Amino acid sequence: MKTLHYAANIQKGCASLTAKIKKASEIIFIIYALIMLWLLFGQRWGFDNSTSYSEQLRQNINLVPFETIRLFLNMAENSASGYMTRYAFRNLIGNVVMFIPLGLLPCISKKLNSFIKYIITVIVIIVIIEVIQLFTLLGSCDIDDLMLNVAGAIIGYWIVRITDKKIPLLQK
Repeated sequence: MKTLHYAANIQKGCASLTAKIKKASEIIFIIYALIMLWLLFGQRWGFDNSTSYSEQLRQNINLVPFETIRLFLNMAENSASGYMTRYAFRNLIGNVVMFIPLGLLPCISKKLNSFIKYIITVIVIIVIIEVIQLFTLLGSCDIDDLMLNVAGAIIGYWIVRITDKKIPLLQK
């Protein structure tokens, strides 16, 4: 019950941010969003002429939970190549870490004043990203990415909640 109390009152905690800190959060979030756009869409090439568009769509979608996670964990465990091990961990950990800054959303938007609204918004954002990646062929649409990204966003949410309570600068 205590967790629900904290989750329901994030906006109250974020209300203690000074105007300067709130503005800094907004600027940091905009920079983060631009970096994410570049990382997710700006450094990849789309269509491969050697196979059809529909075949590439089939190759770039995974709707089986934990399939990609299991693949990367097996790759990390069984690969003789240090590069492949680093690649696997970078992918898994990166999918979590890259979405931690979404924890700032409730501090920026009063509409996201509850944990449920926040999570629904995060899931919608990530699903939109995954679908864009699929149809533009600028990445893959993977249920495991969704799960790892949401985990990162939840971590970010709780970091903001804990930080808001612990750092005197953020207090009224």
